[in-house]
Amino acid sequence: MRRIALYCRVSTENQEKSETIENQLRDLYKVYNKAEVVKVYQDNPGSGADPDRVGLNQLRKDAQKKMFDVIGIWASDRLARDLKLSLILRDEFKELGVAIEIMGKEREDSDTGKLMSVLEATMDEIERGRIKRRFLSGRDRRLSEGKLIGCYPPYGYYHIRRNKEKGTDAYFKINEQEARLVKKIFKWYLELESIFLVTKRLMQKGIKTRGKNKSGKPNFFFCSTVSKILRREDYIGEHYVGKSSPCIAKFHISKIRKHRLTGRSRNPRSEWKSVKVPPIIDKITFRRVQALLEKRAKRRTRKSVYEFLCSGLIRCVRCHRLYGGKHQRDERVDKDYFLYRCPQAHTASFNEPACKARTMSREKLDNAVWAYVSELINDKKRIEDNLLNVRKKRESEKLLNQQTYDTLLLEKKELKAKKGKLLELYSEDGFSKEDLKIKMVELDERERGLDAQIAKIKVELEGIENIDAAEKELEKIRLVYRKRLNNASFELRKFIVKKWVEEININDDGSLKIKVKIPEGEPLEDKKDNNIFYVFGNALQNSELLSIGLKFEEVIIP
Repeated sequence: MRRIALYCRVSTENQEKSETIENQLRDLYKVYNKAEVVKVYQDNPGSGADPDRVGLNQLRKDAQKKMFDVIGIWASDRLARDLKLSLILRDEFKELGVAIEIMGKEREDSDTGKLMSVLEATMDEIERGRIKRRFLSGRDRRLSEGKLIGCYPPYGYYHIRRNKEKGTDAYFKINEQEARLVKKIFKWYLELESIFLVTKRLMQKGIKTRGKNKSGKPNFFFCSTVSKILRREDYIGEHYVGKSSPCIAKFHISKIRKHRLTGRSRNPRSEWKSVKVPPIIDKITFRRVQALLEKRAKRRTRKSVYEFLCSGLIRCVRCHRLYGGKHQRDERVDKDYFLYRCPQAHTASFNEPACKARTMSREKLDNAVWAYVSELINDKKRIEDNLLNVRKKRESEKLLNQQTYDTLLLEKKELKAKKGKLLELYSEDGFSKEDLKIKMVELDERERGLDAQIAKIKVELEGIENIDAAEKELEKIRLVYRKRLNNASFELRKFIVKKWVEEININDDGSLKIKVKIPEGEPLEDKKDNNIFYVFGNALQNSELLSIGLKFEEVIIP
């Protein structure tokens, strides 16, 4: 008597609700006797291109244990919709002595049978690509018509699903209870000017989020959740789709993550699709909140648990990662050690070998950097000399920069002419909409690159004329910082270092390389509140320092 295992798969939740699994089993039981079926394996839902499916993994494990002789499937694409995966599975089961049958029929183990298997697997993969294209085309069409597609609704809304029978489209409906809380969060933030304090107030009032934790209980609001709510444009009636796309993560752990596209890359705003939804917050309040968020993001530093003066500034010379502060305690001598080291120093994570970059003690590096910054701020002549060097360098490159600038402007003009021709071809039915979209995306990408180059060279050209005007304001800024050097708190010293230092490198011989910049504003007031330190910076009026983009040459500290 044969021992048979049945494998069924659906790729979406909609197929699962349509009883597709039950349909597959019903047809398979007509072919096979129930008494012969040892076990039924299911993946609902599960992608045919995904090798790491729960049901498929269990099927492969049980096949190694010789629990069955035959695998019965409803169609070849139920096992896999990827040619490589399909061939791997067929060879694996063949070596284990397990036959694969499609509705009771086994493929012949001849040259013709092998060819048919490859052709069948290839057609399944091609069909998967067609299904994906049809889905994306349908989604893009609905978005271009301003219709909402399936998604998890933001806090404050219900998602009303599309009803094909009644002919109604999906839409967001305001959840009155959650909407009242959203309004309070915006109001509290304008009052308290702190995401942390807003989150603290929510916790004190016992207000919890919509989601639940692993134990099934609602969570309290986190600072990150409140931050996302304050930045969501849905609350002023603009819901955007396509803000980001999947991509290969910069540090991809292949042993842990089954998919390659584990990262997200942010798409240009021009590619976002907008859908109108009912607003909860008025636009004036929303703009005030965004302005306050932007202001505080630039001018606030948080007090850390341990005092690392140069955190976020040290770049590894080997793997180019940012150094982190490390605290170690030696119980044998009852002593704490603080040091800076590369995050890749003593681990082989992210599929890369351990980094052999040099580690340095906190005390040695912080003292050296603070001494250098203090000396630089006190030394007027050194700053003037560096300013003179910047002027000479830019004047020597002025002619070349002007020629490059003119060339880039001409290239941008030609690019706009190409866009006009493409639109003419499309209007005359000489171009399909899909081809037009692909070409326009390419041209937009080139135009963004040109704009970035033009802006950079423009700074170089304008900087030469503006250096004279900036010298007096630079001296004002230096004097303001000079007054703050004596008896400065740790938070203020950290703020000053971040304003004057762009990057620090620790060389293999233990020397330091510092890239110095000139700050664009001045610290006016320092204030401590709830263990959070704030420094408010105010750019000087008529300041030309930003347009100059002034940076000193690299300085070596032995």
